[in-house]
Amino acid sequence: MELHYSITPAHLQTWMAERLEQELLKQDQQQARAMATFARWQSRLVGPLMFTLCLIGAVLAIYLPERRFTPQKVIALGLFVLLFIPLWWRFAGRWIKYLQARIAANHAKPRAPLRGLNQRLIEARLRAPLKSLEGSYCLRFDEQGFSLDKAGAGTSALAWEQIVQVLETPYCYLVASAPMVSQGQSLVIVKDSELMPPEQYQQGLRAFLGHCPVAPSTIVEATGHTDQGTAITDSEPASRNIGTNDSTVDTATTNAINR
Repeated sequence: MELHYSITPAHLQTWMAERLEQELLKQDQQQARAMATFARWQSRLVGPLMFTLCLIGAVLAIYLPERRFTPQKVIALGLFVLLFIPLWWRFAGRWIKYLQARIAANHAKPRAPLRGLNQRLIEARLRAPLKSLEGSYCLRFDEQGFSLDKAGAGTSALAWEQIVQVLETPYCYLVASAPMVSQGQSLVIVKDSELMPPEQYQQGLRAFLGHCPVAPSTIVEATGHTDQGTAITDSEPASRNIGTNDSTVDTATTNAINR
C-alpha cells in the first residue's frame, strides 16, 4: 500500500510558530526571574552604594587640590564623617526610596528590542532543522515492513520488528528503530495529506499504525519530559537499510515539531 504526502513551508511555519511562542514565553520567564533578582539586589545595595560614594567624594574633595593629606585635612574629614552619618540616616531615606522607585519603574518597562532579537535567534534555531523536512514523500508498506521515499533524497526502510518507538505529535508520527532512537533520529509521517483524498489517507495511516508493533505515545509518555531524550541502544545490525537522508529527523527537529 502507498501513502503520499508532502511537508510544505506552510506546515513548517505552523510547527515553528507554536514552538516559537513556547520558546519566547520561556525566555520571557527566565528574563523576568533574572531581572527580578537583579532588581532585588540593586534595591538592597543602592543605599550602601550611595553612602559609600558620598564618602569617597568627600575624601577626593579634600585630597585632590594638593594631592596630599595634612593633619588639618584629616581632622576636617573626621568632622565631616561625624556630621554626615547622622544627617544621612535622618534625611537619606526619602531619597533612597525615590531611587528605588525609579529603578523598579525602569525594570518594569518592556524591552521590545531585546525580545525582537530573542525572537529572531529562536526562529533561526528552529528553522534550520525543520527546513530539511520540506518535500514530497511516498510511504510504502506491506507485511514485511515499510519504506519512506523523499523526492530527490533517497529511501529509508524498516522491518516492522525493528520499530521500537512511535511518538505522536499534534501534526505527525515519529517512527524509529532502536539504533535511530540512540542517534536521536526519527522518520516523519504526517497526519494529514493534501496529495490524497482525506478518507483514503486516514484509512491507510490507520493500517500503517496497525502494523507497528508498538502503540503511538506522546513524547512526554515515552521519555518523561518534553524532549526526545531516550537512549535506547541495540547492537544488532538492521536487517533492512536504514537511510540517514533527509527523510529522517533528528532530536532538534523533533523538539521543534513537538508542542
